[in-house]
Amino acid sequence: MGKERPYTASLIGLLALTIVGAGAADRHRQIAKVPDWTSVPLELAGWKGTLESFEPGYGDPAESSLLRVYRNERSEPVIVYVGFYNDLSSYLEVHSPEVCYPAQGWTVLSTMRSAEYISARRQFRPQEAVVEKNGQRRLVVWWYNAGSRPFENRIRYVYALLALSSLAGRTDGSMVRIETPLEDKNEERARQRLKDFERIFLPSLDKALP
Repeated sequence: MGKERPYTASLIGLLALTIVGAGAADRHRQIAKVPDWTSVPLELAGWKGTLESFEPGYGDPAESSLLRVYRNERSEPVIVYVGFYNDLSSYLEVHSPEVCYPAQGWTVLSTMRSAEYISARRQFRPQEAVVEKNGQRRLVVWWYNAGSRPFENRIRYVYALLALSSLAGRTDGSMVRIETPLEDKNEERARQRLKDFERIFLPSLDKALP
């Protein structure tokens, strides 16, 4: 019984923080800023991009988004999706990668925190997954931004967003997802490709997102 009391108190405190934060967000809500996708060029050093759209039936729940396929000089593709949401917390309930990939017929073979740090307004380790569909595998990395601050997982994001809404009146955020095929199931080669691409792509994305 003694061990249960601190646990129960923590849950009550967490719930109280959620309620207070949600109330503050409603009181101080302001119009979300808008991303400037023109800051992200179609041609980057060694990479050429093409504009893409979602397959019919899937759609895009974001208020504004960027969806492109970039290819390097060896024609190896990297698929980029960045969705911007006036209220990302509502999106996370049903449209996170953990939910959307299985819903579209992909099998999630593994998930983990990336061993590599990336720099996008600060250093952090994004989420990483290997997914498979019809014999094709992809390596996927993703993270969330509460306002302009990146966070690695949904729980941290939700409470960062509550704090942000209380202090700055912002409830907007974004989700960044970058993926590439696994040729011959070679994860290290795919991981290096993403690393090379992120180093060139992320500075432009930082300029585009508010």
